[in-house]
Formats: sequence, structure tokens, C-alpha cells
Amino acid sequence: NDSVDMSTVREFVADIGEEAERLTRISEHLLALTRLDAGAGRAPEPVELGRVADKVAHLLTPVAQRANVELKCSLEPACALLATEDDIYQVAFNLMENAIKYNMPGGRVDVAVQRWEDKVALIVTDTGLGIPREDLPKIFDRFYRLSIARDTARLHGGDITAGPNPAGRGTRFEAEFPALREEGAV
Repeated sequence: NDSVDMSTVREFVADIGEEAERLTRISEHLLALTRLDAGAGRAPEPVELGRVADKVAHLLTPVAQRANVELKCSLEPACALLATEDDIYQVAFNLMENAIKYNMPGGRVDVAVQRWEDKVALIVTDTGLGIPREDLPKIFDRFYRLSIARDTARLHGGDITAGPNPAGRGTRFEAEFPALREEGAV
């Protein structure tokens, strides 16, 4: 009898899917580490944080819609920093995708870009389950993508911090960078 039990096939396919995801995660991590080691290999240039966050939001809107999560942006202009656009894109993508992925149906993700004095910040707040306070210090160790995002931010003189959502349930991530000081910077 050549027929294979369907439940065995399904199990096999699920295993392959999991393995593929794991390999993707590992290769993403290796790629990110390689880029960090190489100092991204590109010369830093003025990057407008709001423009990058807006691009990422457009890309992730269908993902948010499928998850029944509302994605809201409040992006101040003139929030430039010195970096590479690819790196800032990766930081924004990782934080925003994470906020959608670990949310709940009917939840929301608020993305803000702000400037104060010599800092610019990308703030991503979600209404997901939240992270227990005692786990917050370990959050970057536990999630490859968040540790990559933080390493990338640090490469450009910035940092990423995580805390509870001040408005209620959920988590707030803040990526902060030194603002570009040049006069007339776009």
C-alpha cells in the first residue's frame, strides 16, 4: 500500500516549515552580525527618521490588517540623524513588525517620531500582552531581531530601551539617536 497517512504528511510539512523558519532566523542573524562587524560597509549620511518609519508603515500595513491590528503614525518632520538608511530601516522594521506580531486582534500599534534638543527618537507602543517587568532586561537576549535592532542602533550612537506601555497594557520600545546638528539638514 503506497498511500501515506495524511496526518503524517501534515506533521512532516509542519516540521519542514518550522525548520525553514529556524534557518531563516539563523541566516538573518548571521547576516546582521556580518553587517555590524563590517560597520555596515557604507558611509553614514543624513537619514530622515520619519520618512523611514513612514516607508516601513506602508510595507507593514497589510500585515497589520491581516492581524486585525490598527497601525497609527505620528511623525514629526526634521528628525534627521547620521546613519545608513538600510540600518535605520532595519531598526524600524524590527520594532514595528514585533509590535504587530505580539499584539492581539483589535489591538493597536502607535509609531511616533520625535525630536527634543539633541536627540531624535522612534517610539513604538503596542497594546499586546506586555512583558513582565522582571523580563524586560532580558528581552533583547531572548529575541534575535530585537538584539540585532539594538546592536544596529548602538552602531550609530543610539540605543533602544523597552518598558511597559504607559497608557495601559502592552509594551513601549524607544529607539533614540543623536540628532543631526548640521544647519539646514533636511
